[in-house]
Amino acid sequence: MFRVRDFAEPDFDELVALWHETNLLSYSYVRAHQEHTLADASLFFRSNVLAECRVWVAESPSHRYLGLLALSGSWIKQLAVFPSFQRQGVGSVLLQKAREHSPGELQVYTFQRNVAARAFYEHHGFSVVRLGVSPAPEAEPDVEFRCQAA
Repeated sequence: MFRVRDFAEPDFDELVALWHETNLLSYSYVRAHQEHTLADASLFFRSNVLAECRVWVAESPSHRYLGLLALSGSWIKQLAVFPSFQRQGVGSVLLQKAREHSPGELQVYTFQRNVAARAFYEHHGFSVVRLGVSPAPEAEPDVEFRCQAA
């Protein structure tokens, strides 16, 4: 089993390293992700994710990081399950945390080519709202999903 708790500053280095590795593996088709260094990821996480979002960490009883959730209002800005822990219910528990903290509508963008993420959100009751293009520099076609959280 595992628990979900608030992010704490001592989590930063290891959590961001795992998040960065996950992005490299999950978005191998996005050139900009492949060009980002760990230093770039750390800067982005601190200045964009932590500055704008409430962040939760999923961790095992032995304090291994399993994934993270970053929520800004009704927007899921990041929901990442680290590679060794995918398909074990971690994402579903993190999504439930988002529903608890945003009792109305939840919204999320994911890349159109991210088949696993699209299937995950559809399985959890999200519907496609629109297709578009992610902000530069990624310029990767995306899809917006919405779901009534309650």
